[in-house]
Amino acid sequence: MNWLTKQEQMVLCVIVGLLLTGWAVKAYRSAHPAPPPTVQPATP
Repeated sequence: MNWLTKQEQMVLCVIVGLLLTGWAVKAYRSAHPAPPPTVQPATP
């Protein structure tokens, strides 16, 4: 009952892996927001 070839399975695994990685990065960034950048006043 295997409808996909080995190459198709590999492509599908890569796509799912990239989606999961992106989801994990998004969750990490929302849980650990970056500090606001400090603005240095310009000296004339």
